[in-house]
Amino acid sequence: MGFGIAAAMITFIAFIPAIGRRVEQPVDQVEVRFEHPPLWAGPSLMEHLRSVGESQLQGTSLSRADLEATRQRLLDSGFFQEVAQVRRSGRQEVTIDATLVTPMARVRDRHGTTLIDQAARVLPAGCGVSGDVHVVTIINPRYSRPTHPRETWSGGDLTAAMRVLDHIQQAEWIQQVEAIDLSRYPATGSLVLITDNGSRVIWGSAPGDERAMESLLERKVARLDRLYQISGRIDQYHPGEVDITDASVVVKR
Repeated sequence: MGFGIAAAMITFIAFIPAIGRRVEQPVDQVEVRFEHPPLWAGPSLMEHLRSVGESQLQGTSLSRADLEATRQRLLDSGFFQEVAQVRRSGRQEVTIDATLVTPMARVRDRHGTTLIDQAARVLPAGCGVSGDVHVVTIINPRYSRPTHPRETWSGGDLTAAMRVLDHIQQAEWIQQVEAIDLSRYPATGSLVLITDNGSRVIWGSAPGDERAMESLLERKVARLDRLYQISGRIDQYHPGEVDITDASVVVKR
């Protein structure tokens, strides 16, 4: 009886290293899957993020330390606001629960175009949105872009444009706004909306910075709502300028 128990213990103890070796064996291939990717994230971006995770995990045993290292690499990439969990969901599958940074606008300068988030922080190169998601472009910023992703783009002009965009991004007519032009801001503090027809809607000052006798935010938005309801266009198909800054009347030039 005693001999049988001893033999069983020896067999079990000998089996433990074999289990360890099997669990810790590196995987030849790994598939990374993101839970609930946002609608704005295009296929090329998601493929890039999957490749970041897979390259980190390739050849590892998908241990807890490997998963944590992958979580940190994703955070360091600058694409994520939060990476809540990286977990093994199959023998060669890893599932990631993460929140991507959300693009608020594009900014175009002499170096090209880049995306920024709501806090005017520059998103990493290669961050793009799917074709059916409308993103307004801010043009002619006074200051140069930051040198590193997730740094804030300086300038009162860009901040003013973001304040306007924050108030109009849910409007029915937002897809008619192609760009916000900052070229007049240094001299006059005025912002200009450029429509997809090429018309220029003179918005004027940023919300809260209006001059005497200038329309306030609510009045400006109401006017654009009204123009849209009347003709289906905030520019009413006018090829020139539509000035909504006057407190009394809309002026076309």
